[in-house]
Amino acid sequence: MPTYAPGGNTTTADLTNVLPTIISPAREYIEKKTFVTEFVTKVKLADGDGLSVNMPKFGQVLQAQALAENVPISNPQRLIPSTQQFTAGEVGCEVILTDRAIQRTPEAMMARAGRFIGNAMRRKKEEDIIALFAGFSRDLGAAGAAYSSTKLAAAYTRLSAGSEAGQDEPAPMPYAAILHPYHWYDVLIEADTIGSNAAPIPTGLTQRLSEDYVVQGLFGIPVDLHPLIPIDVQADAIGAVLSREALLLINTAHSMKREQERNIHLRAWDIVVTSQYGTGELEDQFGFAVTADATPPI
Repeated sequence: MPTYAPGGNTTTADLTNVLPTIISPAREYIEKKTFVTEFVTKVKLADGDGLSVNMPKFGQVLQAQALAENVPISNPQRLIPSTQQFTAGEVGCEVILTDRAIQRTPEAMMARAGRFIGNAMRRKKEEDIIALFAGFSRDLGAAGAAYSSTKLAAAYTRLSAGSEAGQDEPAPMPYAAILHPYHWYDVLIEADTIGSNAAPIPTGLTQRLSEDYVVQGLFGIPVDLHPLIPIDVQADAIGAVLSREALLLINTAHSMKREQERNIHLRAWDIVVTSQYGTGELEDQFGFAVTADATPPI
């Protein structure tokens, strides 16, 4: 008696063993922009210069005095510099790719590994500088408080005046504000009158914000938004308003060194990228931390 095939309609569930699977080209993680190194003082250590940089400063103010005729001054004042020392360290990233991983995939894995490592190194330097924002002794904001654009006006006024305890000299320009994007959302809400005004929107801050979202300058200070600023467990983030001389970046001749080595025992390539640099706070009085609520807007 003949054996019949299973009864019913043939569907794709019956054809699993012969249906092809198309694998599209792999997508990549979209990196956040890195730019904060443009807002700091930079020095460079050449090979043979050691591990550290001393940054001296003549911070004492000489005082003139009233004189009497025919009376010697007899009050010489000394010029004595203070100094700060900053040390460069080393960071690195490694990827090991086996021969089979390279040979069995259509992706250009060696090139992709190099690109990903480079992104990681740039991001690490950026995060190290951003971490310095919390070290400023003065904070224009507060945890849990909404950010306000008036902080920029206050920062400009105080940095340029140098007339308070803790800052007895004006901070050299240029200044810059580096904020989390969620801080800037509070500025949008603060300036928002869309819907309450007749069209067209009156010329001014509201118009600029509604059309461009980001205003490059506000109260004389350029504004840059940095999503790499971390948000803590209380949903607060710390930005900064600072002079270029507030923070320091030490670069070296080995700012980005890529090496690869063949490991015949593993049948693999070992790719290592290292960088030697240092960061630190150069002048506390030339910067402000800006702590503010960074709850995701809805």
